[in-house]
Amino acid sequence: MDMAQLLLAALFILTIGLLVTLKMCSLQLDHRTAPLFISGWTLAGVAAVSPVYGHLLAPGWAALAAHPLWLSLAVLKGALLYALFVVSQALMKESLSSRHYVTPLSIGALTLFNAFCGEHLKPHEWFSALGLCALAAGFFLKGHLSDLDRRARFSYLFLVLLSAFLGTIDQIVTKGTNWFVLLLVSNIVLFGFSLAVNIRNLGVLKAALTHRSAALAGFFYAATELVKFYQQVSINPVSVVVTVQAMTKPVILLLSALIWKERTVKEQLVWGVLAFAVTLPLFLYGG
Repeated sequence: MDMAQLLLAALFILTIGLLVTLKMCSLQLDHRTAPLFISGWTLAGVAAVSPVYGHLLAPGWAALAAHPLWLSLAVLKGALLYALFVVSQALMKESLSSRHYVTPLSIGALTLFNAFCGEHLKPHEWFSALGLCALAAGFFLKGHLSDLDRRARFSYLFLVLLSAFLGTIDQIVTKGTNWFVLLLVSNIVLFGFSLAVNIRNLGVLKAALTHRSAALAGFFYAATELVKFYQQVSINPVSVVVTVQAMTKPVILLLSALIWKERTVKEQLVWGVLAFAVTLPLFLYGG
């Protein structure tokens, strides 16, 4: 196995580990701990790789300083990530498969939004976008999400819209700057915002900084992000990297059935394989 294959295998394992440990945290910890330990470990990871990617900071920051709108969007992303992680953990506590099924609909929504904004879509992109939306609608009505209460279904829709909006911010900001400065600024804002919101809640702060599950999930998050960025910049194509992460859907839905009894193994595998199959043309044929 060469380095490129090894990194893809590592990303596959890390992505599964991340989702499983976040599920553990959703069951054991206050949901408000997630933004703290995720941003804290991500900043530690950014510091660890700064000898390799630190050269991106100066030009990225110069671009942000020259375009206040981009800087505002980077700051806004950090604040919105707080809501994303808290609501995400609340939904994950009820249903890991429902939380993992946010991605198919958000990708479809983002693709459709870009089309209405003037972006030209190829036939396979329309197929995936509409297919993902239809599949997510089916999961909403017939999948494990349909077993949950109204509040959980509202959380699902909120996460879909927020994820699509954050994806739009990523496209706008990274197009003019780079991923390193966006990752740094957004997580500094997220960490600072999380501290400010929970400054009087010592229980949340202590759990986020010392609990074993929080440390494990934070490590998996930082490692997943860094392994992803490292290889898609210098070793593997972005489409291949994203495909590997998409391939985790059947595994995660299978684990959700086996461990947390979210519907049957057969049904969860069907939803997982369909999500991967409908998404695959976006990656096989590129943009």
